[in-house]
Amino acid sequence: MLTIPKKKWLWFGLLLSLVLGSNVMVYRVEWAATLPPEMALGSLFDFIITIPLLVYLFIIRKRYSLKTLLPVMLVGYGAAVLIIPQGLMSDYSFVKYIVFAGEGAFLLIELYIVYQLIVKIPAILKSYRNAATVNPTFHHRMAEAWNQHLESSRMREILFSEMAMYYYSLFSWRKKPVNDAQTFTYHKKTGAIAVYVMLIHAIVLESVGFHFLLHSWNPTVAIIALVLNLYALFFFVAEIQAIRLCPIRITDQHVYLQVGITRQVTVPLEEIKSFHYYQGPEKLTKTEARHVFDASAADFIKEKPTFEIEFHQPLDASFMYGIKKKVSKAHLRLDEPQQFYQLLSEKIRERDI
Repeated sequence: MLTIPKKKWLWFGLLLSLVLGSNVMVYRVEWAATLPPEMALGSLFDFIITIPLLVYLFIIRKRYSLKTLLPVMLVGYGAAVLIIPQGLMSDYSFVKYIVFAGEGAFLLIELYIVYQLIVKIPAILKSYRNAATVNPTFHHRMAEAWNQHLESSRMREILFSEMAMYYYSLFSWRKKPVNDAQTFTYHKKTGAIAVYVMLIHAIVLESVGFHFLLHSWNPTVAIIALVLNLYALFFFVAEIQAIRLCPIRITDQHVYLQVGITRQVTVPLEEIKSFHYYQGPEKLTKTEARHVFDASAADFIKEKPTFEIEFHQPLDASFMYGIKKKVSKAHLRLDEPQQFYQLLSEKIRERDI
């Protein structure tokens, strides 16, 4: 995953504000009632072409698929409907059919991918049950099964992320954390669980109170906000469960670093260049942080890492929805640091013999 420089974000925000602000202002001034119908066409061009072009140039290019532009265009059209007076929009009602036709074609392609997944579900579940993996967590067993039956694609990764989120939030409550000499927890001595519980409480309270306020202004916006809040609720519950059920694991061949459902990296032992107690600064620069995998849980106050693992060559770290980035180091903070240090040092020595 390529990060976006702060300077680009500033330019993007400035240009986006100019485009949105100029269109909002032109329909809110005194002469708005006398504007020609062609003004709506110019605004539609801004929302459906100009804004998606800005998103492509500053955000999508070299980072995400061009298919990402289609939802951006749909959102742009929705914003145009809210901003442009209905009287001026009436002459260009055909535009919505063009936009929805493009979105429909995109949806059909995605539905075909979903159909392929549904057809292969029995085989995937069979492979999942029979998976002889050294890492028994749901995430790794299911990923192994998916890789056997589905070709790699962004849509596959998105569906996998969604499935993992709903599994951990709804169906993992009877599962017990893996607990053996090769696993190490990283959340018990932090406020990670408390952070997410606090966020869940905030979402519930905000959903109840803010929903009625939004509903009195715009029922559609209120429903969208409620759906997003519910999604966030599932996400935070899943994150809590995954943190509990997926500890860091050391085997004879790999170190499995997984933090909730949001990020993970598998480190082959032969790729470990050095393993030592962390002696660096408490806060990394943004440039340094881009190449570091943070294997510590969220906390109210960010603590300094305990260990640093440096790799011979950059490894792929996986994030939600198929996003990846190259990392050359990993920083860890564990509940039992001494036991972890002894076991990993022993595995590295055995490898070098």
